[in-house]
Amino acid sequence: MDFFKANIEKIKRKNVGLYNLLISGENLDSEFNLAIIKTKKEGFNSLKINNITVHSVYDPFAEAKKWVEVNLGNIGHKSKRIIVFGLGAGYHIKELMRELFKRAGKNGEVPVIDVIEPDIQTLLFILKNFDISSILDYINIIVYKKNVKEDAKEEDFYDGLNLSEYNLLLFSLPSYQRMFGDIYSVLFKRYTIRQLFNNSKFKVSVVQPIYGGSSTIGNYIRKAFLNEGYNADIIDFSPFYQAYKSFESYTADSVNLEALRQNFFNVLGEALLAKVGENPPDLLFFMAQAPVNQVVLSKIRDMGIKTAYWFVEDFRLMTYWDKIAPFVDYFFTIQKDNFFEELKKLGLKNYYYMELACLPNFHKRLKEDEVLIKDAEFYGSDVGFAGAGYYNRRNMFLKLIDLKNFKIWGRDWDLNSPLGLFIQNNNQGFTEEEAVKIYNYTKININLHSSSYHWDINPDGDFLNPRFYEIMGCGGFQLVDYRKYMDPEFKSGEDFVVFKDVIDLKKKISHYLENEDERLEIANHGYETVRIYHTYEKRARDIMNIILINSFDSFKTKFISQKVGIDKLLDEVKENEELRNIILSMVKKGLIRDGNISIDELAEYVKSGSGRLSKTEALILLLQQIRQKITVF
Repeated sequence: MDFFKANIEKIKRKNVGLYNLLISGENLDSEFNLAIIKTKKEGFNSLKINNITVHSVYDPFAEAKKWVEVNLGNIGHKSKRIIVFGLGAGYHIKELMRELFKRAGKNGEVPVIDVIEPDIQTLLFILKNFDISSILDYINIIVYKKNVKEDAKEEDFYDGLNLSEYNLLLFSLPSYQRMFGDIYSVLFKRYTIRQLFNNSKFKVSVVQPIYGGSSTIGNYIRKAFLNEGYNADIIDFSPFYQAYKSFESYTADSVNLEALRQNFFNVLGEALLAKVGENPPDLLFFMAQAPVNQVVLSKIRDMGIKTAYWFVEDFRLMTYWDKIAPFVDYFFTIQKDNFFEELKKLGLKNYYYMELACLPNFHKRLKEDEVLIKDAEFYGSDVGFAGAGYYNRRNMFLKLIDLKNFKIWGRDWDLNSPLGLFIQNNNQGFTEEEAVKIYNYTKININLHSSSYHWDINPDGDFLNPRFYEIMGCGGFQLVDYRKYMDPEFKSGEDFVVFKDVIDLKKKISHYLENEDERLEIANHGYETVRIYHTYEKRARDIMNIILINSFDSFKTKFISQKVGIDKLLDEVKENEELRNIILSMVKKGLIRDGNISIDELAEYVKSGSGRLSKTEALILLLQQIRQKITVF
C-alpha cells in the first residue's frame, strides 16, 4: 500500500514548506539503520531505529494508553499547546488525541500538538511505511535536522518552538530519548528554563577593567541583563585607574613599573574575592582586562560561583587569553576560526563565539523632538569618523583632506599634521552619548577598523568592531572596510556599503552624497537588521542559554527545592486573585507552619480538592510535574 502518497498529500495541504523539504530529500540515504518489525497485534507494525524498538512489539495500543495516562495525568485540559518529542508510528499521538477530544467534550478546545521528529530521514521512512494520515490534520510536524540544505541555526529552531508559552506541556517517547539523547537533553533543559526559571532570582555581577573600551561594552551588557529581568550589577574598578597611572611617577624602569602594576592587580583581585564573598552572585561575568588571574579565578571556582569571560579583543594583539580561558567556565570571543584552533590546542572546550551588538534604547534614531539645531551643526557633517587615531587611519585619512565637510572625532590624532584641521574637540575624544549624535547627524559615517601595522585596510580582518553595530543602531549610513564576519548575517549594499581601498572610498563618498534616497534606504535596512538580530539583549539571552544549559545540574536546585516566604509570595501574586486565595486558604488551615511554601506543597493541596481544575491549579500541577522530571533527568 502506498502510505507515502496519502501522508504527503495531507502534509502538503497543511505545511507546503515541509512538503517541499520532504520531496527534495526523498531519495537521500539515511544515516540511521531503519527497519519495520511486526507486533503481536495482527496488521500493526512497530519501528526500529538503530536497533532500538520505538513501540511495544506486543501491544502498541496498550502501551500508548499507558503513556498518555502517565504524561497527561490530571493536567493538560487547560493547556493550549503540547510538544511531543518523537513521531514514531503515531500510536501514542492517536491515543493522546483521543483522550484530549474526550476531555474537551463536544464544544471544548483541544490543545495544539507540535510533534518534533529529530531527523528528516526518519520522518521520510515513517511516512513511507506507516499510515498516519488520520492524525496529520491535527498535528504540526517540526523537523530538527533537515539534512537537505544548509540547516537553520539551532537558536532559530528553539525560538520557533516558543518554549516560554504559558502552561506548555512537553512529552517524549522513551525510545526517542535514548536514540536522540543529545537533542532531547537540550530541549528538556531549555523547556525547563523557560517554564520555571525566574530571571530576577539570578544574580549576575559584571566585572569591569580599570580602564579600556571593554568597560563600555560591560556597561551595555549589564543594561541588557537588567532589561532581560536579571538581577545585574557592576563591579567597577575604574576608580583605581589614577592609582594605576600614578606608578609611572615613581619609577622610569619598565621592569619595576610592570612589577608594581602586577602587584596592584593582585591586590584588586583580592578585593574582588572579598566583595563576592560577602554577597556571592550566581555568575561573575568578566570583561576583557578585568583585574583577575588564575589564582583568583581558582578561588572563585572553589566558592561555587560560575564564571564567564568576554574577550572583546583581537587575540593576535592581546595574548593574555591563554592565562584566562582555562580557568573560567565560559570563554566568549569575538573571533573564531584561527582563535578557536588555538584554544583547541590548549585542550579547551569552553569557548563560544559571541559578537558585539547595539543597545536599542541607547543606540537609537533621535526623534524629531530630540533633534537640536545646535547639536546637528556641531556633530553633523557630510562625512565623519569617530574613533582613535591608529596608524592605518592616519595614513588613509591623509588622502581625504580634499573633502569639504569632513570631521574626525577621537583621541590620539596628530593636531600638527594636515589632519589637524579636521579633528574636533581638540583631540579630547567623545562620550558615548556624543557618539549617538555623531552617527545620527553625519550623512556618511566612515568605519575603518583599526590596525597598528597595516598601511590602510587589513586584508585578513575578521571581527566587527562596536562602531559597526552602533552606527546602524542609530540609523546611520556607513562605508566600512570588508571583514569576513560580515557574511552571511549582513549584506553590503543593503545594510551598509563596503569600500576596498581609498580610491573606492572617495568614489563611494561622492556617489552616496549625491544619492540621498539610496543612502537612506540602505541605512534603514541596516537599522532594521541590527535591531532584530544584533542587540545586547539578544547577546544576553544567547549567553545565558549557553550557561544555563551547560550548567543545568548546578542550577537545577533553583527549580526543584526553592521555597518562598509567604509574605513575599503574597505580594508577588497580588494580581492573581485565585492563586492568592489558594495560599491564604493553606495558611488558614495551618498547612504552612514555617512561613515558607514550595511548589510541591501547593500542588499537593490542589490535588486534595475536587471538581474540575481551574487554570491556575492546572499550572501548579504542571510546574510540579516539570520539577519531578528534573530530579530524575
